[in-house]
Amino acid sequence: MRRWLSWLKPGLLPVAIGASVLLISWFYLMWNTTAGELFPRIRFRTKATIAGIVQEAAPVLSLDAVLSGAYQQWISKSIGHLSPVFKPAINWKGLIYYKVLGMGPTIHIVVGKNHQLFETSYGEEYCNRNIAKLRPREEEWAARIRRMQEFFEEHGKPFVYIITPSKVAEEPEIIPDDYICPAPVTDRADKLRVYDEILAQHGVHFVNAASGLRAARDEYKVDMFPRGGIHWNSLAAALGVQKVIAAVNAQVRDPLLATLGFKWHISYDPQGSDRDLLDLLNMKAPDSHYPVPSLTYESRPPANGCHTITITEVGGSFLANLNSTLEKLACPPKINDWFYWDNKRIHFAGDRLYDLPMDAAARRQSLLEADVVFFEENEQAGPRSTHGEKMMAEVEKLAGGAR
Repeated sequence: MRRWLSWLKPGLLPVAIGASVLLISWFYLMWNTTAGELFPRIRFRTKATIAGIVQEAAPVLSLDAVLSGAYQQWISKSIGHLSPVFKPAINWKGLIYYKVLGMGPTIHIVVGKNHQLFETSYGEEYCNRNIAKLRPREEEWAARIRRMQEFFEEHGKPFVYIITPSKVAEEPEIIPDDYICPAPVTDRADKLRVYDEILAQHGVHFVNAASGLRAARDEYKVDMFPRGGIHWNSLAAALGVQKVIAAVNAQVRDPLLATLGFKWHISYDPQGSDRDLLDLLNMKAPDSHYPVPSLTYESRPPANGCHTITITEVGGSFLANLNSTLEKLACPPKINDWFYWDNKRIHFAGDRLYDLPMDAAARRQSLLEADVVFFEENEQAGPRSTHGEKMMAEVEKLAGGAR
């Protein structure tokens, strides 16, 4: 071995290393795109994927795809992701940006005070609130929600409009000092207070699961959002579910949903949505030792016993923790979650989650057959979300057909 390496002088070592990296990368790519395509079992594989990278479907090889450049672009991206240096490069970028520069490796993630992570869209919405402009939108939206509510009430179904929280709005102290935030403090703080009054005036059955979380943080001595995540944690979601249960049961003579209680303790092992933004940083060995509540649930069935209740809901990602909590009830409901209306179809039943094919006819039928209907908007997105517009349009069609 020494004789074989004797020709390599110290000055040539960087050249040799560079040539080796190129040669290994070339062989890795050629092998996976030739022999690896024919025999998938012999492909080189990485042990971990890159968070946030989704494999795009290949475009059909056609003259139009080639002339537009779509096919070539897909080939370039695919080869780039296959490269053995792709994942290490992403890991190092995340590490340098977070540890050295104190910022996220993508413009969509902000590193706030005490290393709190949040998405740019939440900060922009909170820092540009304008009550004067929001008030007429909230008035109009509340009236439209009430009309939708009336349709379901005419069909004997409790309806609940759920407002879920924004991390930045409920914990504004995490915003960095140099973050541009021109909205007056009163406008930032009063959005939901004004909206609550408008919803109540219009007679909307609603649950504001956002307001009250600051008081809950003081009571439980723990944050309602994880340091490395954008969604509410299990404790905040459980408090929201208690409000939802009360709102549903208040609309019927005999309670439909079981009671919910819980015990909790602090864990330092965040999983799932408690670290969703931290995982998107794609750092090697990220600091994930931070407190998150871990809950044990207690539930009693209604006085009239257990009955299988079907819930149809339209909303966004904050419903995931709410739904997983509802599944802990003594009489767990069946839940049809039309994620952002037409983005995804998720079915919760028997403490299991199923991804089902999108089906417009099935969605329409689930609105008609459900025992309870939920419509959710995050305080960052509402009032007047895209999925809300689509839901209202469908309900208007159903109401027109019923006449």
